[in-house]
Amino acid sequence: MVLMSQIQVPFDKSLVLNKQVWMPALGIFILDQLTKYWIIWKLEVGELIPVLPFFNLVHYKNRGAAFGMFHNSSPEFRMVFFGLVTLVFLGLIVYWLGTAPLKEKAYRWGLVLILGGALGNVKDRVIFQEVTDFLDFYVGAYHWPAFNVADSAITVGVCGIMLLQLPWQKWLSKRN
Repeated sequence: MVLMSQIQVPFDKSLVLNKQVWMPALGIFILDQLTKYWIIWKLEVGELIPVLPFFNLVHYKNRGAAFGMFHNSSPEFRMVFFGLVTLVFLGLIVYWLGTAPLKEKAYRWGLVLILGGALGNVKDRVIFQEVTDFLDFYVGAYHWPAFNVADSAITVGVCGIMLLQLPWQKWLSKRN
């Protein structure tokens, strides 16, 4: 297996506009939206349902970015900042998908997860100017910031791509 950084492939829109990209991305988007609407329908903002000794369902609204960054910023700043960041990153994801060979399945799956999650959160930011978070994991009194399906897909995609770039990946590819 060759690392993506070692491959030079011209952009090919057919690598982006195919069902291996859009079906899973659309599935993530739909699952994200369904779970957010279920939480909005079932719980008041701030309400909490204990599920396990380390997990609650909650209903939070996040106007900011990861971990609530920029949550208290002005709506105008958030619109410009998130708009620009979103356009840049969606453009990069589409470009990377268009230059990643189909045989690089793990890398492409990482990008598809990021794309599906990004679309779910973008839709919420455009329509509601905030994102619904509802997964609350904790240990004792320490709570990880609440998140949603879109955030999970983005995180798994980014971590997967990062794992592909670790030095042991080169060692594994030499053995095959």
